[in-house]
Amino acid sequence: MNQVTKFDGTHEDLIHDVAFNYYGNRLATCSSDQKIKIWDYNEGEGIWESSNSFKAHSCAVLKTSWAHPEYGQVLASCSFDRSVIVWEESYHDAVKKWTPVATLRDGNGTVQDVEFAPNHLGLRLAIVAADGLVKIYEAMDVTSLAHWTMIDSFPVGEGPSKDEEGNHCLSWSTSKFTSQMMVVGCAKDHVAKIFRQDHNNKWQACEVLGGHGGVVHDVSWAPNMGRSYNLIATACKDGHVRIFKLTDDSQGGALTGGWSRKMFNVTCIADFADHNAEVWRVEWNVTGTILSSSGDDGKVRLWKATYTGDWKCMSVVSAEEGPNAFQR
Repeated sequence: MNQVTKFDGTHEDLIHDVAFNYYGNRLATCSSDQKIKIWDYNEGEGIWESSNSFKAHSCAVLKTSWAHPEYGQVLASCSFDRSVIVWEESYHDAVKKWTPVATLRDGNGTVQDVEFAPNHLGLRLAIVAADGLVKIYEAMDVTSLAHWTMIDSFPVGEGPSKDEEGNHCLSWSTSKFTSQMMVVGCAKDHVAKIFRQDHNNKWQACEVLGGHGGVVHDVSWAPNMGRSYNLIATACKDGHVRIFKLTDDSQGGALTGGWSRKMFNVTCIADFADHNAEVWRVEWNVTGTILSSSGDDGKVRLWKATYTGDWKCMSVVSAEEGPNAFQR
């Protein structure tokens, strides 16, 4: 049974991001009002309840990301104020409180995306700023999150970008059976690129996901639940949602154990313009079988592959009230 639960976000300005925790029973919202709000799902009553609200940054908060629960209740946020803040929930006088435990400053531009790495890599955090530089930080002591060390950095282009208005985004691969990989949306290049570590543990730009008619606003690497291939979704300014299929290239070293700049054959297997407006977000479910997308049309669309392998829109959720708020 499909159920849509509506609740008032109570922010005083535009909401930029909504992030679910690992179990899907908590979510964080962030806004131009400089606040983060934490919501807990009341299963008994079927409603979302606000459990905390706090001012997080001195400018608009753009993205949030939850760490894996094995590290506790830990959240990271990024902002126009050029910083990333790591938050940890704790109890003070039997009251839950979110405390900033570390602040990572980036003086080269707005921090546009932040995401914790898969837990098998340890407590790591990737950020990308408007200058086109990806930085990876690691907590040296997971029992004390005050100290983070930058262990890697690399540009998404030929060199650091001077375009403060450029849009960058990133998403980690969750696979345990390959080298570390992530996909990065590359601002005004209108492409996304797959980056992975070479035999010297240096991050290199590899396959290119092209065919976009505008800036790539968001990327999402699907969880791999035993599939022989990978899936990556992109959201684009041109109003399209695209799904790319990555299959092993036996000539490129993927099957022989060596390193090669070409590990995958990339094919665009789905291209949808149903939003008829700019698309801002794409996100997979926990099994990587259903994709959600949201755009300026005020709708969330859910996509799923049929038994023939064709991707179809399975339902549409509208921000507007009324009988057509949920359509199948």
